[in-house]
Amino acid sequence: MERPMNPEVVGTSRPPAAWGFGHVGAGLVVGMLATVVVMGIAAAVLGADAAEDPSLAVGALVQGALYLGLVGVPVWLVMFRGVRWSDFGWLGSGPRRRVLDACQGLAIGVFAQLVAVPALYAPILLFTDELDVSGPARELVDQANGLGIALLVLMVVVMAPITEELFFRGLALRAMEARMPRRLALAASALLFGLTHFQLLQLPALVMIGLVCGWLAQRDKRLGRAVWTHVGFNATTTFILLLG
Repeated sequence: MERPMNPEVVGTSRPPAAWGFGHVGAGLVVGMLATVVVMGIAAAVLGADAAEDPSLAVGALVQGALYLGLVGVPVWLVMFRGVRWSDFGWLGSGPRRRVLDACQGLAIGVFAQLVAVPALYAPILLFTDELDVSGPARELVDQANGLGIALLVLMVVVMAPITEELFFRGLALRAMEARMPRRLALAASALLFGLTHFQLLQLPALVMIGLVCGWLAQRDKRLGRAVWTHVGFNATTTFILLLG
């Protein structure tokens, strides 16, 4: 006699049999190994300082190397394992739906950055006034001038939301949903998203936006609003620092 299925798992979008935690791990490992290779090449060509304090151009190359894994695994699944882009939540929609996704997602992302993040860190600020959550973003912005600004916007506002939502909410979250209750999968995917940025101070904010984008992906069963929310979240800090 078969055991009854967990009611929280019934009705969720289950990935194909070949799509599981191993593919999530492979994407992260390939991406991180690629970044190490790129940093090694940069250090060999430009000197050790290029690795210790990378320029915006080197940073863009490192980010692109990371995306070899994050995007490479979904592409491999589509090309060789019969997975469809819609299985990741990358669904086509009409013009009206796309506009609504953009407007709602951007509003959620801006609100999260301007209201939710300060509220999240408010208890810590009661004990210290030296908290600089925007430090890493400020370091990038300080390097940007001329074409560097366009490169920065491309990296942070365009490429990061698309790539990270595809991997963390399209691939990882759906793999977790197939193997654990939805709420646990949401929390686990958000924590994974935060930890893989390797920024301890920013971890609470990263997990928070991971929860928001993951909840939207679960609710909508597609990635549209989650991507735009991520865009709004990243763009808010980027443009405030550029204009500051």
